[in-house]
Amino acid sequence: MSDDLEFLRARLPGYQDYENEEARHDSDMRVRAFVGERLSDLRSRDAEFDAATRNALDASVLRCAFTDQAFVKKFEHANLDAATLASLVHADRALVELGERLGSCDPADLGALLGEIAHALDERPFPAPIVAP
Repeated sequence: MSDDLEFLRARLPGYQDYENEEARHDSDMRVRAFVGERLSDLRSRDAEFDAATRNALDASVLRCAFTDQAFVKKFEHANLDAATLASLVHADRALVELGERLGSCDPADLGALLGEIAHALDERPFPAPIVAP
């Protein structure tokens, strides 16, 4: 987990992890903001996207702008074990890496990259069991 934490802290100043409830909300927000800003930058370019890609881009921007309530409810008050914490941090790293790829993405490849981002967001909640509070 330390490699993932170092990676994230180098790119997201103030990133903590998911040790406590306040840090969880803040870390989630920082990751979504990082990816969302890159999506918005891409959206503001003069590139011509087909309708499906434009719709996927808009949907991705919205997903990053608003907290995924199902994700938050799963971990808000939970006692997370080390494996779950590491998994969440690793998932955040994967999202940030995808966000970084947006800057150099060829418009023809954007649809596939948006699919990867959507998949990463969908798979983010808890691959490991959660210990109830």
